[in-house]
Amino acid sequence: MINFEKTLITPAKAKELLEANIENRKIRHGRIIQLANDIIEGRWMEDTAETIKIAKTGRILDGQHRLHAIVKANKPIYCHIATNLDESVFKVIDTGAVRSATDIFKIDKIKNDKQLPSIIAFFNVLQAEKRRKSIHINDKPTNAMLLDQYYENENFWQLIVRNAHAWYISFAKILSPSIIGGFYAHLYKIDSDKAYSFMNQLATGLNIENDVVAMLRTKLMQDKISMRKMPQEIKIALIIKAWNVYITKQSLKQLKFNIESEEYPVAISIYSK
Repeated sequence: MINFEKTLITPAKAKELLEANIENRKIRHGRIIQLANDIIEGRWMEDTAETIKIAKTGRILDGQHRLHAIVKANKPIYCHIATNLDESVFKVIDTGAVRSATDIFKIDKIKNDKQLPSIIAFFNVLQAEKRRKSIHINDKPTNAMLLDQYYENENFWQLIVRNAHAWYISFAKILSPSIIGGFYAHLYKIDSDKAYSFMNQLATGLNIENDVVAMLRTKLMQDKISMRKMPQEIKIALIIKAWNVYITKQSLKQLKFNIESEEYPVAISIYSK
């Protein structure tokens, strides 16, 4: 059962709780200084309904910055504390020092924690049905959703991120790992072998089978050095159009996309009619 209480947390008690804490996300020193100043100068408010949350294991699920601030201010304050929580609630807790998806992946000791959340998130954008009209870059899943999606197929996502990182380096960082990995995962679901060939040719420039891949490489490289950057929606549309030409073994004289007059492209398979 979860226990709640309001208690005076002294600097010594705060240190004790922090010492008992097991692995948590990296602290934000600026946030600690801000909170400590509030405590010292009397701006701290006790009854805000915010609790310091502590798991059965001793891990501080929420509140480590407040505890560090008490130590730094060297002044006791009253806090509401919730104890005996399950570790599983950590991934759905949002705080003033917001946990990123990377924080959550790191806590779970997931390899490639920095790249995976953004790759999965961009894959979801490409998979969404609304892509038929446009790409909504700002559609944002929760941290818990991304983590659950990763655990549904860990081997798949680790394969995606490994290749995405290699292609990111090969392509001189022209495209971000999230775009490379998101596209690779998206196209992999259509045709895994063709997806690898297309992405590898695009990133490395080697053994190009269709001129459209070379056209796309040139456009992306030109955009990288241009002062006037290509809108993200256009860039994504061009990659999809190039894929569609590549997968169907057609030819194209010029690779372009007019967002005002063309229907937003959808990645197709070789079996599409």
